Amino acid sequence: MPVSLTCPSCGHIIKQVTRSPQIVVCSACNSTNLLVSGRLEEIGESAILTEYPSIFEIYKTYRHKDWKFTPVGRVRYDYGDGFWDEWYVRSDGGKENWISVDEGDIAIEALAHNNIKVPQFNEIHVGGTLMINRVKMTVIEKNSCTMIGAQGELPFKIVPNDTYNYIDLLGPKRVSFTIEYQGDRVDCYKGVWIDPFEITEA
Repeated sequence: MPVSLTCPSCGHIIKQVTRSPQIVVCSACNSTNLLVSGRLEEIGESAILTEYPSIFEIYKTYRHKDWKFTPVGRVRYDYGDGFWDEWYVRSDGGKENWISVDEGDIAIEALAHNNIKVPQFNEIHVGGTLMINRVKMTVIEKNSCTMIGAQGELPFKIVPNDTYNYIDLLGPKRVSFTIEYQGDRVDCYKGVWIDPFEITEA
């Protein structure tokens, strides 16, 4: 059941829909708020996301085959030649995942490993291979990105202009892994690329 929260900046009533978000961005004034003991504490202002054509809209429900989900948050990352959006989504059963949208390409993702043991970022090269979950994966991209804006509810604390390194890997049957290097922390997200035309409004 949604919980009503009050934006400390403008007084707008925000409906919390995920179980335990750490960050809530007010849709009225765009302030970024940390959720602490059921109360919002303002920590800054999020960049307003310029709208580009997208098949997703926050708090609207969609379907991919037998899976129904609702985007409840979004983070945008700039990688130099463009940007991509990471949509934080919640399924009917309460499970939370990510959907990555980059120039119309869509991948459904979930955290696979915390602090995974992989080579250092500077030791990895595009075209090389890594074994992830006993599957041989090919490195297809190596880059850094900057967080440039956010919206809705998110499960982690965001810092505007925060930068991290990442590599994208592709394996059999359109399976993908993204490895994120953030300071001493290295996390791995497993995903699968899907056909955008398989997504419909629920």
